[in-house]
Amino acid sequence: MSLILDSICVWHGARAAVHGVSVSAPPGRIVAVIGRNGSGKSSLVRAIAGVHVGRSSGSATWQGRELAASTAAERARRVAYVAQRPLVAANFTAREVIELAGAVVPRSAEHIERAVDALAVHELLDRSFAALSGGEQQRVVLARALAQHDAGGLLILDEPLSAMDLAEQQRVAGALQAVASAGSLVLVVLHDLALADALAHSVWWMEAGRLRASGLREAVLSETALLEGFGVPFERVGDSLRPIVALRGAAAEG
Repeated sequence: MSLILDSICVWHGARAAVHGVSVSAPPGRIVAVIGRNGSGKSSLVRAIAGVHVGRSSGSATWQGRELAASTAAERARRVAYVAQRPLVAANFTAREVIELAGAVVPRSAEHIERAVDALAVHELLDRSFAALSGGEQQRVVLARALAQHDAGGLLILDEPLSAMDLAEQQRVAGALQAVASAGSLVLVVLHDLALADALAHSVWWMEAGRLRASGLREAVLSETALLEGFGVPFERVGDSLRPIVALRGAAAEG
């Protein structure tokens, strides 16, 4: 059953960050949430995940049940969330961070090992989380989310690839595609539009707190729409979308 958002609004103090977003997405898909900085992307996904600390209204329904009505244990089984900036206050090892997946709902050693395999973090397990690079930390918290996550659930990720090198991005992209293929819905905030085009089945485009467009990625991520919305020209080369970047130091005309 689908994720259904009905008139989601979010406030930060007196400022409205999200205005009446209504949209839906079926399981078995990856949905990229895109938009300029400050467009409401993170506020929207935090509200869906139930971790927004300010005021919000509207409803988010997943698998026929409103998420706000779920108990902590139900939410832990049905929804896993990864923040844009991983924060672990205690001096945990990477292994201990991943094992936090079982803090609310017991997770077996098999759950943990499967997540470790998917993100290839074996060599990080006994290292201090605080000592890891930004990309390594992101892979560890993603492994924690996968260990928490039940097949067919909802996985919500806010800029999960931003600190990773290309090889790490490719591995994580493969893991997310496998999760979606197993019947889960993956909702992922991305700034990299070429990556969104390569990874996602569908796109939600946020602008000034509102949903500017939603639909299949090839329809939403058209060259014309991206030029209008982001002020940067894009082109398609084969099946790939890429920005057209001016050469550094090019001589000015005239």
